[in-house]
Amino acid sequence: MLGESYELLDISMPMDGFVFPGDDPVRVDGPFDVVGTDNPEWVYSITTPTQAGTHIQGPHYFLEDGATIDTFSLDRFEGWAYLVDSTKRGTDTTAHDLQAQLGHCDLNGQNVLLRTGHMDELVAGEPLRPETRPGLSIDGAQWLIDQRINMVAIDSVGLESRESQHFEVNVMLCQQEILILEGLVGLRAITTERVWLEAMPLKVGGVEGTPCRAIAKVPDGFSSLSENSP
Repeated sequence: MLGESYELLDISMPMDGFVFPGDDPVRVDGPFDVVGTDNPEWVYSITTPTQAGTHIQGPHYFLEDGATIDTFSLDRFEGWAYLVDSTKRGTDTTAHDLQAQLGHCDLNGQNVLLRTGHMDELVAGEPLRPETRPGLSIDGAQWLIDQRINMVAIDSVGLESRESQHFEVNVMLCQQEILILEGLVGLRAITTERVWLEAMPLKVGGVEGTPCRAIAKVPDGFSSLSENSP
């Protein structure tokens, strides 16, 4: 667990930082003053898709009868995250790629954080193009499942394979109740091989996921996996 001193990194983008094609944009109306006194209130109305900005989702994402995000215990939304530099664009990160960086780690119950830099580019105004979007291969997803991870996270709009036809990667992860965290930003600020990750969903019942405020905590003096095993 964490010590008393650590660096706190905000790795969330604004909820309206990027609108996925086909989604409604986040809408903010107001301010409104309903009380109507000499001391007016400043209250706003927010309308948003469940996958606006940085967001976390559970099995109901691709399974009609899958568990909704509100049914998970809070401890599922925090824990150690192992960083993987996934620089491939227009092609998938494979099981071999993951094994090369994480093969020495015990990932049982842990989280995996795929760093691509893609979301930062989109927020900065770059267009969403297939040739620049990263992806996770089907065998890569199976490798993560075999390691019994808790959550997979990525700084991109999603992690679906470039080769799949029917979102098989997402379905596989949902079937195993592996949480999926998408739309992260600022991962270049992480200089350690793992961080303490927190990504709490909004307390909304009956939905596949919600926007969240994701943060990374880097303990002071923390430098390497070998020196600081869980």
